[in-house]
Amino acid sequence: MKNENFRPHFLATGVGSVPQTSGDEALKLIWESAPQAPHWPQLPKAGPESSFVGQYLNVLIETGIIEDFENPKFQMETTDWVERMTEFYSLYLEAIEGNERALERFGFSPQGGEGFEAFYRDLEGFGTRDALLLKGQLSGPLTVGMQITDKNRRSSYYDDTLRDMLLKALALHAEWQTKRLRTFGLPVLMTVDDPALYGFGASTHVTLKREQLIQDLDTIFEGIIRQGGIPGAHVCAGMDWSLLFDSKVQVVNFDAYDYFQSMMALAEPLKGFLNRGGIISWGIVPTNPVAWEETAPSLVQRLENNIKELVKRGIDEDLLRQQSMLTPSCGTGTLEKELSEHIYRLLGGMRGLV
Repeated sequence: MKNENFRPHFLATGVGSVPQTSGDEALKLIWESAPQAPHWPQLPKAGPESSFVGQYLNVLIETGIIEDFENPKFQMETTDWVERMTEFYSLYLEAIEGNERALERFGFSPQGGEGFEAFYRDLEGFGTRDALLLKGQLSGPLTVGMQITDKNRRSSYYDDTLRDMLLKALALHAEWQTKRLRTFGLPVLMTVDDPALYGFGASTHVTLKREQLIQDLDTIFEGIIRQGGIPGAHVCAGMDWSLLFDSKVQVVNFDAYDYFQSMMALAEPLKGFLNRGGIISWGIVPTNPVAWEETAPSLVQRLENNIKELVKRGIDEDLLRQQSMLTPSCGTGTLEKELSEHIYRLLGGMRGLV
């Protein structure tokens, strides 16, 4: 791992999505609650171009590979499908070879990038203030590949050609985003949000192969590392975390409020991950109405109890504390604004208590 000097010691940040439709309004809350590790706000309520799946598809839509943001489907039945694919792969090769204009095409659409651009303008105008780290995020290949179908309504993830294009689009988007945020001179954490990974190992997803999933994730992680970023992953459910520990990810963000047991069961692989310099990001603030019943001290107590359980299972406590971050358990984009604000304030309140 290449982040040996990165010791966050409970640095607080967000997962990504918020219910506001204005980037500037969302940023005010983010800077108040996570001033040392602010993130750009993903704004799913602003429209389909800002949605969890649609936001990262701009280059595939512009080249005609995918239909539109609202109803994304691969256009394999078109008469000029081969020409469309040729255009996409030509762009990809140009971007990989260092053509800046080609790499720009893998960024956001103007509407889809509103939250990101608001963050960028804010940093340009006011500087990085107390920030020690900047955070970005994108949707992961399994989740996007399961959601987007071909004309037969089959998940595109299971088609090698379609998955390859999706993966290349996401990987270069991650590079583009990392590169832009790196211009401010701080470490950049770029997190791949892939909730569908919880399905690995389940009877409903028997065709998912461990090696393929790791290889796909590593394609994105390697691009982030290539641009000088720190690759992260977020899954908001219980899963076989060893899949991520065996990848090139450096920060694993999990729902520690509802799914701590899934991490506790893998204490030995977690120990290996931490010993290699890996960072565990505790999604300890619940992102549902239960949050109204919690306080910052009650969540800190819950966190401390969880740490004790891991230490009992052989995890080095000093190492764990040095290599821990704090987040909400998931994004807050589907919640009411008042609840989202409460969650962020709980997160901010924890910062001085751990």
